[in-house]
Amino acid sequence: MGGVGRGMPTSHYHRRHLARFGTIARGQPDLADAFFAYYGAVFQPAALSAREKSLAALAVAHVVQCPYCIDAYTRGSLEAGADLSQMTEAVHAASAVRGESVLAYGVQMSGQAGRLSMDGPTATVSQEYFDRNHSKERSSLAEPAPGLADAQRAWKEAVFTDGALASREKHLIALACAHAIQCPYQIEAHTLAAKKSGAELPELTEAAHVACAIRGGAALVHGIQMMEQIEEEETER
Repeated sequence: MGGVGRGMPTSHYHRRHLARFGTIARGQPDLADAFFAYYGAVFQPAALSAREKSLAALAVAHVVQCPYCIDAYTRGSLEAGADLSQMTEAVHAASAVRGESVLAYGVQMSGQAGRLSMDGPTATVSQEYFDRNHSKERSSLAEPAPGLADAQRAWKEAVFTDGALASREKHLIALACAHAIQCPYQIEAHTLAAKKSGAELPELTEAAHVACAIRGGAALVHGIQMMEQIEEEETER
């Protein structure tokens, strides 16, 4: 089994990787050029401002757990005019989306547990848990732990109340996060909430593109680890 090369950093994440992001073009320059052109276009101010896009990117960076993107969009959000209060609220919106998504899927667990107790070990998750009206059943997960459910509901309501960020901005940030984690329940909920708070289709669409750009960028910037491993092997030959 191979070990860490002599020139390799001692952790999988190293800040020098972010500065080397452009070297991912070495293996496929045409693909890199196309991606970076798209990435640049996504973050041009349009229906959403540079500040709103940077905050959405920062939130998405947290739900996809990319330390490089968190570094980049902490700096990017500050440069675009956001402050710590706004950035913190954006991260809480990300956390609320991730948590709510877990609980939404938890209804499948509770439903399957009930079926297993009645039908034996061959019972499977019912198709009904994937239907659009599934949202009406989510309250059933609160029954075994009402105190936790009440506390979670109060936290979520606090997150999406107007604060350093307007409710509309928070729901757009949440919508981007929902796309990044591919949760249909949260996409539906925050599309409706964002529209109710005044967001228009161009803003919703740009939020989804921010999620796409960050999700793709997170994958590529982690490719610098691959590049450094290759470079290390080439040096040792």
